[in-house]
Amino acid sequence: MGIKHWQRWRVTVVMLMLLTSVYLGGCVPVTISTADTTTGPLQTPTSPGSESPQVPTPEPIPEQRTEPIPEQKAEPIPEQETEPTPEATETIPEQETELTPEQQTDPIPEQKDDILPPVHADESDDNPAPTPPAALPQTPIHPYYLLSGTPPSAPGLAMRVRAFNVEPKKIAYLTFDDGPYPQTTPRILKILQDEGVKATFFVLGRQVEKYPDLLKAEYEQGEGIGNHSYSHDYNLLYRSPETFLAEIKQTEELIFKTIKVRPKIVRAPGGTQGHFHVNYYNALDAADYLIYDWNVSSGDADASLVPAEQLVQNVENQVPGKARTIILMHDAGAKVTTIDALPQIIQYLKQQGYSFGVITPKVAPILFPGGFQG
Repeated sequence: MGIKHWQRWRVTVVMLMLLTSVYLGGCVPVTISTADTTTGPLQTPTSPGSESPQVPTPEPIPEQRTEPIPEQKAEPIPEQETEPTPEATETIPEQETELTPEQQTDPIPEQKDDILPPVHADESDDNPAPTPPAALPQTPIHPYYLLSGTPPSAPGLAMRVRAFNVEPKKIAYLTFDDGPYPQTTPRILKILQDEGVKATFFVLGRQVEKYPDLLKAEYEQGEGIGNHSYSHDYNLLYRSPETFLAEIKQTEELIFKTIKVRPKIVRAPGGTQGHFHVNYYNALDAADYLIYDWNVSSGDADASLVPAEQLVQNVENQVPGKARTIILMHDAGAKVTTIDALPQIIQYLKQQGYSFGVITPKVAPILFPGGFQG
């Protein structure tokens, strides 16, 4: 038992000595080995000052540089791409919506003006086509103008080519002869104004002398003004083409004195049928006048006073089948039933789809055939 106890203490002493020797001899290497494991095997620090700059400088710098750089690059790129995109999409529709109404409004008022030009008392041609030589004896008779401007033809006829306005598919020209008269003219003008339509007044020189203010009222309202001779006396007018033309020029001067316009549209009292021959047409054309008959008559000259219902019926019987109509009525003191019938005639024409025009030299005439026979 004593020997075993001694052996135990001996072993203990030996181990203490070994630990003491290890401690005394291996203290520095142990601390150096722990430093080597952290800094790396190639570094052999001989002093503590060499470790402090090596350990802190390499590690925090790459960490601080690598983290903010991707954040700064990633954030501005999407912001710059998303901001201009909505701005571009906003400016494009604004430019389109501003231009669209301007493009739509400019062409509807220009197309209508081409079909129905502004109303004037006259549209005389400042540079008319030259008067052609008289047609040969074998020339066929065609007693009408073409809408293209080609004049009528007949033996001995010399009428120039004209230029006419384009018309709507259906157009009516209301015409009133023999005025102005204080009993009827103001009432006719009022009806035309209320109905929103225009008409043409073929006035007499003797009536213009008496009532110049009524002619002014017609002109200022935008109605057409035509020449219907001075006297309306068949015995004076139709003695010769020269006497007819003299009355036309006399009336023209009175009209010009009143409204400063020289109308070049003429209607022969009673119409050309039975009154004209080719020399009348030649004389008028050479003076740059155009003569107008009619293709619809209200019949208000058939008697001193024709019932209004009959006048309306006369128009309704003659209008169907005609694309363009020149309607004869009278502006005379005794023709009061014409005024009563006028609103009904206008309403009928509107229901049939007619536009209303004013006669000027740019409107193709309607002519009776009888005057081209000799």
